[in-house]
Amino acid sequence: MKIITVSDDTKHLIDAQALPGYTIRRTATRLPDGRWTIPVDDEVFEHIDAARLLGETDDDTVSRLLRAAIGGKAN
Repeated sequence: MKIITVSDDTKHLIDAQALPGYTIRRTATRLPDGRWTIPVDDEVFEHIDAARLLGETDDDTVSRLLRAAIGGKAN
């Protein structure tokens, strides 16, 4: 199991795309600076890492992928 760190905005995007009745709140941990750490399985982490652009953080990558998936502006 790997851990990713995302902003509050990205966590809200994740929550909005989650299946009905599913929440990551049980597994996510809020940090004092407002970011979240979220455990993800190795396969999910590999997909995030494979999509990562040079210099992108977990938050940058996940946010970009989610925005593209929901049809919003990826950047």
